[in-house]
Amino acid sequence: MSTSAPSRFSRTVVTGIGLLATTLIVIALIVLGHRFAWRADVTSTGALKPSPRSLAVLDSLSGQSEIILAAAISAPTRDRTSMARVLDMLDELERASLNLRTTVVDTATATGQEQFESLIARLAQDRAEETQQAVASTRSAMLAIDELATQMKEWASVIQGLPAMREPEAGGVNPWTTPMTQQASYLRVTSGQVAEVSTRVEQLLAQQLGQTAVPDVAQSRRLITETHDVLRQLVRNASDDLAQKAQDEKLSPEGRAQIQSLTRSMSAASDASAFSIDAATTGPLPVLSRVAQALSSGEAAIVIGPSGELGAITIDQLVPYPAPGAARIDAGRHAETLLVSALSTTTSPGPRTTAVMVHASEMSLLEESAALAQLLQSTEVLGVRWLEWPISLSQEMPVDVALAAKEPGTVFIVTGLSTTASGGPERAIRTGAILRELIDDGYAVMVNLAPSPLPGVGEADPIAEPLKSLGLTADTGHPTLVESTVGGQRFVEWEQLIVPGETGFPLAEVIGGRPVRLTWPVVIDRTETVGQAWPLARISNASAWRESEWVGYWMTRDTERPGIAGAPAPGGTRDAEVGEGVVAWA
Repeated sequence: MSTSAPSRFSRTVVTGIGLLATTLIVIALIVLGHRFAWRADVTSTGALKPSPRSLAVLDSLSGQSEIILAAAISAPTRDRTSMARVLDMLDELERASLNLRTTVVDTATATGQEQFESLIARLAQDRAEETQQAVASTRSAMLAIDELATQMKEWASVIQGLPAMREPEAGGVNPWTTPMTQQASYLRVTSGQVAEVSTRVEQLLAQQLGQTAVPDVAQSRRLITETHDVLRQLVRNASDDLAQKAQDEKLSPEGRAQIQSLTRSMSAASDASAFSIDAATTGPLPVLSRVAQALSSGEAAIVIGPSGELGAITIDQLVPYPAPGAARIDAGRHAETLLVSALSTTTSPGPRTTAVMVHASEMSLLEESAALAQLLQSTEVLGVRWLEWPISLSQEMPVDVALAAKEPGTVFIVTGLSTTASGGPERAIRTGAILRELIDDGYAVMVNLAPSPLPGVGEADPIAEPLKSLGLTADTGHPTLVESTVGGQRFVEWEQLIVPGETGFPLAEVIGGRPVRLTWPVVIDRTETVGQAWPLARISNASAWRESEWVGYWMTRDTERPGIAGAPAPGGTRDAEVGEGVVAWA
């Protein structure tokens, strides 16, 4: 369980995304935990001896694997200390398995750059047939969209002429003229934009790294499906409107017959295009395309499994620059986690983990939120597939989510939301009901909590209530604040940078030392011994407290909160101490 919450629902989701980015490795390792026995690494000297989990993965390799680190190692801007730790870990991993070979290429040199381009050319040649088939199917999907766009232009002409078949009103005004003209215009304009999409898809499919063709099939497919969704929705809206107008008593029989023919044509064309596009875009991505984005930067750790399956990690992921004021993570251990996770993924082709985002937003976040783009790209190369269940738009579990739910590697990520917004309580009740069902059905669930004013008026928080079945009580009615004095002025912080330091549990070992930024953290108390539970992160700031009168401060703009008069202060009759201060449990 994890907690965070901003002041608006959309920001709650974005803050949750930040937490998800921090825990994406945990998500990938949930599946690995079922496959490989893992004890905590108790090495006290700090030596880069691979952990037992890493050794278990290396021992499971059925054939020769390879890790190739291509990076500007000697570049002046490189963090040499962190890079040295990464290189040391590579050596340790190679020593630990006869089935693993590691290669380091310094792309800051001319020779290294040639080696990297030669490597890309070799990988592309080995997978040429697979890549060509994927490109052909993607072009076939784009052709289906082109055909639908052409038909939309033809329908627009027919729709434009329908007012002539409807009897005008007594004053000679035809109420169909304006709406039919607008509808025809929407169809024409939108279908005309398909040409730009087609051009962009071709650019992606013609992408090259140096002299080698490495088409970005993944991004092409996303662009195609997004475009088709827009076109299909427009056609569906037009068809529904025409079906209603067909009932107009002042419409001529010829006009009614023409509308019926038109709606049948729209339905058939829409279904046909959907069938073609689904068939062409739902197949497995070509291996090289899955790592194309990581490779395009010219710096990446490429992982090649025994069967030739590829994984790739960008250099920024592998050797992250420390955030200002944040604790420096152990670059060697960080690299070990990423590389071994990627290596394990290559031993079993296809997604190992499916992450399902469950939220109450009234839009599709995966398709429309730019804040998620980096998360999707970062996890895609590690074999993580993302789906979503927007419960405000779909009361029942979507078909693709229902199918994924049957797979052992599926994790449901339930995002909390502000109940202070309009319609918030109703959405919270619905979210809580789904969370309870997921827990009762035994699914792997990650919960992101938000403060709630409901406990303050004697009502239960619908999203926190299901956690009691796990022996956990989330104090969402008292989010945690921290006070500080700078230059004689008092500040009350609603954000906290927490560095997990728990031990004794695999997930705690993974996230240990990785700074996590939480807004409005909620303390989760262990109130019953139900099953097993391990703390993952806790508040250690001595000036933190649980605040009861927080809603007014919450509703104040972020930029206006610093130094505001009358900011919350500890010591209220309903306030509480932080206590154990655990804000994340496994």
